[in-house]
Amino acid sequence: MERTLEVACNEDLSRFTTRKLSRASLYGRKRRVPVDAQGRECRTAALTRDGRFLLPPGATATLYLDEHGNVVERDELHSTRTGQDAAQAAEPQPAEPAELLDHTIRQVYALEPVAVSDLLETLLAETGICRLDECDEAGKMRFLVKNDAGYFLLVGEQAGFEFVGPDQADLSVPDIDEQWDDLDFAMMA
Repeated sequence: MERTLEVACNEDLSRFTTRKLSRASLYGRKRRVPVDAQGRECRTAALTRDGRFLLPPGATATLYLDEHGNVVERDELHSTRTGQDAAQAAEPQPAEPAELLDHTIRQVYALEPVAVSDLLETLLAETGICRLDECDEAGKMRFLVKNDAGYFLLVGEQAGFEFVGPDQADLSVPDIDEQWDDLDFAMMA
């Protein structure tokens, strides 16, 4: 099922389809295949509790049951998300790059624009970043980013540490005659 993101700038509505990006989708992945002495691929199997039978793949199944115990086919399943979890229109707020850098990004989605309002384009033209809403109950923040590669949705949480620049760091070298604490291994040698 394709998910959509709606962004409302005043009365203008922008709509995007979303696709989650992962390291495997960007760079690919390797799969190790165990083989036996003759070079044939090994397959997993399940051993019964009493150890009498070996069940090959396909011998067991997972069933989806309704509240009455009847089997529900996989294509009949549907999402029951409501409220905050459902796709809803988000009001964008201007954001600076430093605000994005104050967050640890956990999920990245590539957005395919269906309809983009001129007001949202103008907002993104300033810094390329806008905040879609305040932190939700889980502490997650969503940012809409536009660059040469397209539109992206970044979901993250507050990093929880402050930036220390070269002007703030203690770069002084201790005096050799100064007494150091017990944890200094250089003094013990």
